[in-house]
Amino acid sequence: MPQSGQGETSEQLPGPEERERASAALRAAFARLAPQGSDTWNFQAAFTHLGDRYGPYHPGASALSDALDAEAEQGTRGGRLERLRARRGRAAAPQSAERELEEAMGHVVEAFRFLSARVATLEQRLAAEDHPVEGAAWLVPARELGSWAGPLAAHLLACTPGGDIVHADCGEGSLLRALAERGAVGHGVEPRGAVALRALEAGYTVSIAEADEHLGSVADGTLGGVVLSGVVDRLPLHALLPLLSECRRTLARAAPLVVVSEPATAGAGRDVPARDLVRGRPLHEATWELLLERAGFVEVAPLADGTSGDGRIAVAAVTPS
Repeated sequence: MPQSGQGETSEQLPGPEERERASAALRAAFARLAPQGSDTWNFQAAFTHLGDRYGPYHPGASALSDALDAEAEQGTRGGRLERLRARRGRAAAPQSAERELEEAMGHVVEAFRFLSARVATLEQRLAAEDHPVEGAAWLVPARELGSWAGPLAAHLLACTPGGDIVHADCGEGSLLRALAERGAVGHGVEPRGAVALRALEAGYTVSIAEADEHLGSVADGTLGGVVLSGVVDRLPLHALLPLLSECRRTLARAAPLVVVSEPATAGAGRDVPARDLVRGRPLHEATWELLLERAGFVEVAPLADGTSGDGRIAVAAVTPS
């Protein structure tokens, strides 16, 4: 018989070099994707051992329901799960301490299984919630401070204990310009590169980043003031809360914080904060006052702008002295 078939087979097999290259790629992929040490890995490992010891663990099904069904199919009565059935006035059969422990651990396994499913659901929701603004919405530029720049600069310089003054989103740098005219230096933060470039070209110090990214690199208690505008109109509420906490952490004692926001939707009344927290931005003035107070700021009050009424609101506060 000709050996051509074997020869063709050997030619189709990868050589040592190809196999080594494939192995290296697999090792690199495993090193990059390996879940060892992660919360999910550790939880699943511990849960599997717990289920094997006391369960067993049934993915996607209820171990308790399976055990009840098995007893029903076998026609057994008086088993360790008997007390979960309707007693109809009959006293429970006595159980040993060991069986009580095993039964209790079975409920623990069930509880952990449902807890795992709940945590996985929450993680999926959080992962889908914090995406950056994309598409046309990102192309719509935030309004420049305009006539707000002068009053804000005056307020900041009257209250600051000293230190850098940060403005996010700074846009083309109108507040930075107003501070420079008064002999002070501000630091702008702007995520849109094209907009930040115009401020940089004007000679101002600007970081192309999101506000939380920049504040995360600032040491505790070192800033002399923070102004938030633009960014507060496009972030969801759950992202605004940690941003205020970062401002509180980085501001020096008695340093000012000012939030400038677009006008909120129509409506007033004592339930305004509750409606804002449910429906989202833009927030009302009363809601901003509540959030700033909860974030640990004091002397929270609306800031008079002295402008010709562009509709925006400003709420000022300071860190405790």
